[in-house]
Amino acid sequence: MKTNKITIFFLLLLTLTLSGCLKDLKESDFSDENLSATINVEVKIPQGYNYSLEGLVVKLTDPSTGLLFQGVTNESGVATIKVAHGSYIATTEFKKTEAGGTILIFNGTTDQIRVTPVDAAVVNQDLPLNVSRSGQIIIKEFYYGGRVNPETGKKYSKDQYVILYNNSNDVAYLDSVCVGVADPWNALTNGRVSHWVKPNSNELRDSVPNIGIGWMFPGTGRDNPLQPGEEVVISLNAINHLESVPTSVNLGKPGYWALYDPILTSGQSVPEPGVNLLEGFWKVGSSKSYVVSQLSPALFIYNLGGKTTEQFVEDTYTWNPKSSNRLLDVLMVDKNFVLDGVECFRNSTDTKRFRPEIDNGFVMIDASGQGQSAHRKVDEAATAAAGRIVYMDTNNSSNDFEVRDVATLLNN
Repeated sequence: MKTNKITIFFLLLLTLTLSGCLKDLKESDFSDENLSATINVEVKIPQGYNYSLEGLVVKLTDPSTGLLFQGVTNESGVATIKVAHGSYIATTEFKKTEAGGTILIFNGTTDQIRVTPVDAAVVNQDLPLNVSRSGQIIIKEFYYGGRVNPETGKKYSKDQYVILYNNSNDVAYLDSVCVGVADPWNALTNGRVSHWVKPNSNELRDSVPNIGIGWMFPGTGRDNPLQPGEEVVISLNAINHLESVPTSVNLGKPGYWALYDPILTSGQSVPEPGVNLLEGFWKVGSSKSYVVSQLSPALFIYNLGGKTTEQFVEDTYTWNPKSSNRLLDVLMVDKNFVLDGVECFRNSTDTKRFRPEIDNGFVMIDASGQGQSAHRKVDEAATAAAGRIVYMDTNNSSNDFEVRDVATLLNN
């Protein structure tokens, strides 16, 4: 009995000693100083522009952990941000209005900035900005993930659609506006880098690979006007989907548009009478249907830069470097021809397909058949000033878009 008491005493003493040692170890090895580093991000404006870089919000995101830190630039354009150890991507953006009403959008994104216990306590990183101009026509809503049919319990995804919107104060014309999706069809995962990069670099090329089919609104220049605040609906299957799925949408209404060609995409549903057809001016592959990913597409709209369709195809047709299969070749659309784009991910660690001038962020939709859509946020200040709805347009879908639990046209 006495031995047991002595044993218990020594066990308690040992426990207290170990607890004290572990506490000291925790305090010394896991202190704020040892776990943290400082990143100095210096924002660089493109040549030819001299706007002040003071007061910009710089965000540092670790895509693996979801950690987010941010800071504000000083008069020299430098943001000093203290972070936990990890690998971060820095982003920032701002807008300026030039004489005549042209809106310039400046934004930039860095590669991952690594800070670990073995790295320097202070890391200096440049953040070069890119500049683009806000277009009249924007992507207002993109519904691509489908919805479960309550009668069968299976996902139905033939009712994908996109809505374009005239976000400006002037009449816009849809004539020769093109619609495309970027290669690869789905965003790359597990840290894989896009094959559409500049030589000896991880930086994306200055053009976007349009894969599959090049679609274009017909017209000679002023045949298809879109008034300020007006919108147009485009679908792949322009029929009344409510006839087979009660939770779907009627996309066969007169005045809607379809990505359909009676020869190129004869495998798709024939549009209802009164639905307008975009023209397929270029196609690769033998498939009789046009495909938009249900998981993580990258959708964009663009113009031909004043060229004929024949000249545009001749100038931009490019072999796909990832495959010897010519059915995966693309049209490389110059970034300056792109009017708008939205990058869709399955996971925050997916790989970008759009340069920051087009989309400096991304949006994520539940593609399991929940009926969600990516929808533009309303710019409250601009809306109040214009007297009509004006949507956010910073060329960063992380800021500009929200996820709607149910796409706005479903059940209509």
